[in-house]
Amino acid sequence: MLLSVSLVLGMLIGWLAITAVCIAVAIYKAVIGLREEEVLYIDPGEDRQRQEQAALASRLERVGKLFWITLALSIATGVVTFAVWVYERLTS
Repeated sequence: MLLSVSLVLGMLIGWLAITAVCIAVAIYKAVIGLREEEVLYIDPGEDRQRQEQAALASRLERVGKLFWITLALSIATGVVTFAVWVYERLTS
């Protein structure tokens, strides 16, 4: 029984760590998104601002992919942890 408690506890700690990373990535994405403009009117001399917005959009896309990956990992880990806990409860 001690081994099963430590297994579920270890899985729960892993799930919490992955979820914390997911939340941190979501906050980082929201902070980056504050600087993004929906519509940008640029004169021909303001090419630097267009480049900054393009770099920002690229960064948001990469962080968005990272968010979805960590979210999927968090959900999968949570489901597996719950399944192991239920299995342990049913077999004991």
